[in-house]
Amino acid sequence: MNFLLETGRTGSVRFLYTEGEEITYRDGKQVYVYGNKEMFTAVENPAGPGSCRVIRSTMGGNKTVFYLKHNGRYYIFTSLKLLSAISYQCRFQDDPELISEFIYNGFIRTKDTLVRDVYKLLPEEYLEIEAGELNIHRLERTKANRQKVSLDQMYERERTIINSYIDLALSKKGQVNLAISGGFDSNLILHFLKEREIPSCGFSVGAARGLDETGVAANLCAHAGNVSLRKGSVGPKIRERLEEIVETLEGNLYERGIFLQYALAKLLKEEHVRYILLGEGADQVFNRNFYDRKAPPYLTNYNDNPYELGAMVVLKKSVLMLEAFGITGLYPFISRKMQDLGAEIMEENGVSKIRQKEMCRKYFDDETNSLVGKNPGSTSLCALFRDSEDEEAFIAKVKETNEFYDPSFRISYKYGPGESELDYYLCLEYLRIFKKIFCSG
Repeated sequence: MNFLLETGRTGSVRFLYTEGEEITYRDGKQVYVYGNKEMFTAVENPAGPGSCRVIRSTMGGNKTVFYLKHNGRYYIFTSLKLLSAISYQCRFQDDPELISEFIYNGFIRTKDTLVRDVYKLLPEEYLEIEAGELNIHRLERTKANRQKVSLDQMYERERTIINSYIDLALSKKGQVNLAISGGFDSNLILHFLKEREIPSCGFSVGAARGLDETGVAANLCAHAGNVSLRKGSVGPKIRERLEEIVETLEGNLYERGIFLQYALAKLLKEEHVRYILLGEGADQVFNRNFYDRKAPPYLTNYNDNPYELGAMVVLKKSVLMLEAFGITGLYPFISRKMQDLGAEIMEENGVSKIRQKEMCRKYFDDETNSLVGKNPGSTSLCALFRDSEDEEAFIAKVKETNEFYDPSFRISYKYGPGESELDYYLCLEYLRIFKKIFCSG
């Protein structure tokens, strides 16, 4: 699902490359759509009279949209690999402040990327080309809309939304699949599957070292009774796939959850899964700050900047990794109707979806309530190493060979001692590999 657009010297627009699109018509204009219901990128009116627009869903779309001005022409594209079609050589971003921002946050919050002179659309932006000129505009985002909503009303609204996604999964002519963890969100999807007595298959990823949710997931599936479970694992062999992971993510982001996402996508591919229901986005949509339009600061975090982190990290790593394995994710919690609900109960939810958890606890049975929420979160990075000696050897090698290592750099301890050091050195390796793959010359 990629494209490369070029503007001509006369102001015309044409595709140099496109694949995976669905062609529709809107207001008499041709539209190329890449993606699915809630995570899509669309090119409106390519090669037609008037302006050409590139728009995405409000959560940043399924792809990053890059743009570049080269030899007097604009190029708009969804993969750095497509630049070979115009013989453009990527140059690594050598701005120390931007590199530090990437290390601290896992992404660059501005239009800049890890490639010099190549820029990206931010999540709530769209692009318009008219008479050969490129302009960036802002999309209308869901606004705060405080309302009194009872737990029963919440339940009925979420049941309708999630059931529409279950129906979509059923329409794909295969078993219904869902990612299952010990958290509230995936278990709410499981709850509605159980309510409808729909047999399904759950997928959960854990680790031999550190946090492992697969045991809780297994108990939850056994209790539900209508779902089988397939387990995957994050281990040292996943770290050996770091180059493949970096190539898939194309420098968009680094975050410790990319290893779990890779393991999940690999497991789904092995099980011949094509569509899967996921709980991503609930932590963001049910955070009051999701509806705040303030520009994110240099240092971002999940509580204060849920929209940016959701669009540029949480969903991006999931969508890109799944698509690389030919899998489509279905995300009910980021639907516009779910955002409308989140906007109404934003104050009650605070920054930790308080009201949403309250609703789940009311409708979950006692056994589910006793299991859910025990060990939610990403697998620990220590799972990528055999033991502490393996960790120390990795860090020593990075210090010795990685050009991005700076002994004066102040590590952010957002994950606590041990985990934060591994996160830092793995990010340095991510940058080294990205430069080697995309900017080696």
